[in-house]
Amino acid sequence: MIPYLHAKELLLARAGAVRPVMLPLDQAAGRVAAAPVAAAFPVPSFHNSAMDGFALAADAAAGAKPEQPLRLPVAAVAAAGGGPALWRPGAVVQIMTGAALPPGPDTVVPIENVTVERGGDGVAQAITLTAPLRPGSHIRRQGEDFAVGDPLLAAGERITPHQIMALAALGVGRVMVAAAPLLTVLATGDEVRPVTADHDGAPPGGDAIFNANSPYLLAAAGLWGAETEDGGQVPDTRAAFAQALRGLMARNRPGRVVLSTGAVSKGEFDFVPDALADVGAEILFHRAAIRPGKPILFALLPGGIPFFGLPGNPISAAVGFRFFVVPLLRARLGLPPEMPWRLPLARPHAVKPGYTVFLKAALSIGGGGTPRVEILPGQESFRIRPMLAANGWVAWGESCSELESGHLVDFYPAFPQTVA
Repeated sequence: MIPYLHAKELLLARAGAVRPVMLPLDQAAGRVAAAPVAAAFPVPSFHNSAMDGFALAADAAAGAKPEQPLRLPVAAVAAAGGGPALWRPGAVVQIMTGAALPPGPDTVVPIENVTVERGGDGVAQAITLTAPLRPGSHIRRQGEDFAVGDPLLAAGERITPHQIMALAALGVGRVMVAAAPLLTVLATGDEVRPVTADHDGAPPGGDAIFNANSPYLLAAAGLWGAETEDGGQVPDTRAAFAQALRGLMARNRPGRVVLSTGAVSKGEFDFVPDALADVGAEILFHRAAIRPGKPILFALLPGGIPFFGLPGNPISAAVGFRFFVVPLLRARLGLPPEMPWRLPLARPHAVKPGYTVFLKAALSIGGGGTPRVEILPGQESFRIRPMLAANGWVAWGESCSELESGHLVDFYPAFPQTVA
């Protein structure tokens, strides 16, 4: 059996290069940037007012005081988008928030801090000041937010609405992102039945079971940034599985990753390794020192298509996806290696030494805002119900067999942004 970290190194070495594609900004949220973006002009691109008020030269108000108020006429009005207004010394310009600061004034006094004299038409004619002003007050300076060359987006950074706001403010209408991998899922098992929109919760009948793996893997892959394709059910024969693989290879497209569930162990009906040999695939590892999911297989199909053979037990398939497939997807998207969260364990838990163990876990915030991780009961690889309470996994690869309460463990969220 191959150790987990060695297995991950092998598959990452064959992840392939990031494929960049250009997308409009309104389609870029959630994607991963494939190239850096920097500010091409300053923001604000001109000095402008941060308040509704009056623009003037601060030195003109130097002598203003309550007992000696200063009256200044209004020379013009500056509105946002209306261009700079004309100003003359000894006067003020009525200015709106966001309007360009006229040449000459160096401060803005808010309208609520002055007395305004208005004509019969309601237009401001003059203002009265009763205190001096500080130069630069209530002015947004050119380049105060972004200077030319400031980074907006780094390669390998996931694009959020925050980046969208900055890119839009800088007039960036399209961005280069990593192309989404295409993940195809094949299901095996003659006892497995697909779940369709016609099913209403009734049992499948006889000794059949519903296919929980394909819906899970397709949904999870979408959350991790892949496009998905349901390859359907493959009959439980070596020849049928080889034929399904040949069909995928014949209609291959860049970025494809293939997953199958079941038929990878050592049983009489575990035909996936032989079918891979039939199509000329290179098996890089089969069986890893992990629990659950030990029979996992990784191969390269002709043309360099990554293939993961996941065990059929649902939790084994989920572990194989999260800790083998997700690292490859992240690499194909240009994301950096994932780092776990180091968090304290809520209660003791026994583990089997000699394996990297992946445990269903729930992260919660206790009293005082302290995070803690609970390893959930029901860790068997067939038990789906604990997944309803799980929002992540604890990964443990060391040799001790007892994890004490308060021990710092590696916690991995089940999906991106699923821990509130």
